[in-house]
Amino acid sequence: MDTELTPQQHKQAIAKLFSRVADGYDSPALRFFPFCADKLVSKVAPRPGQKVLDVATGTGVVAISMAQALLPGGRVVAIDLSEKMLDRTAFHARKMGLENIDIFDMDGAKLDFKRDYFDTIACSYGLFFMPDIDAALQEWKRVCKPGGKIIFTSFDVKAFVPLRDLFLDDLERLGAKLPEGRTFMADQLNNAERCSDALDRNGFEKIQIDNEQLGYHLSSADDWWEIIWNSGYRALIDLLPSDQLGNFKVKHLREVDKLVTEKGIWLPVDTLFSQAIKPA
Repeated sequence: MDTELTPQQHKQAIAKLFSRVADGYDSPALRFFPFCADKLVSKVAPRPGQKVLDVATGTGVVAISMAQALLPGGRVVAIDLSEKMLDRTAFHARKMGLENIDIFDMDGAKLDFKRDYFDTIACSYGLFFMPDIDAALQEWKRVCKPGGKIIFTSFDVKAFVPLRDLFLDDLERLGAKLPEGRTFMADQLNNAERCSDALDRNGFEKIQIDNEQLGYHLSSADDWWEIIWNSGYRALIDLLPSDQLGNFKVKHLREVDKLVTEKGIWLPVDTLFSQAIKPA
């Protein structure tokens, strides 16, 4: 994402990107999203009757899992900048027969909720996309009850390696202009120290960072392309000259095929679970 964009342009670009990938976001190749959601909810251990805010809900995997755990009486508010993602969340909620999820098109750093309202604020793989992480965390602290919990997930620096590095190498060979030093938004929270620092400087306490491996074997190189095409990596594809996409896909997947073993292609999804408490 262009670092020269204004915060508002940045948010619009993020909303546009994730609306483009919404239809494929639930692809089985991207099953680390529901894996992460289940792990996140188990760490929160929500109780029936509580109120939870799910920021950057995507297709609602956290919201769905959380809503089931909050019955009877509890509610989830699921927000996102992408209307197409919210449509998918609503679809899944109807499919599961869940009536305790409220869905809103809302900026996760500018919340339309009163102070001290939610028992838990959750955000899975979304905080690092926000132009001002500190502003977002301050808003989350404002709407969280004293003694309530904040939890967010992010990708560790080792996630998706070596597939990620192959992808970036091949992009550069075909003329894509990557950010200097290959530094991306996700790198803001790609280790425990950065996550802990973000929570500490924003006034949270009882900080806990856990690193969990959510990886699995892909059946083929085509599964890796599913991940590229239906996730935030899609933005990097747009950096290619328009006439190079087909050539890139063929050459890149040929390189990925070299990683196939008898079990498939290992996809490491090293994920940081960052938790903290709002001071009482």
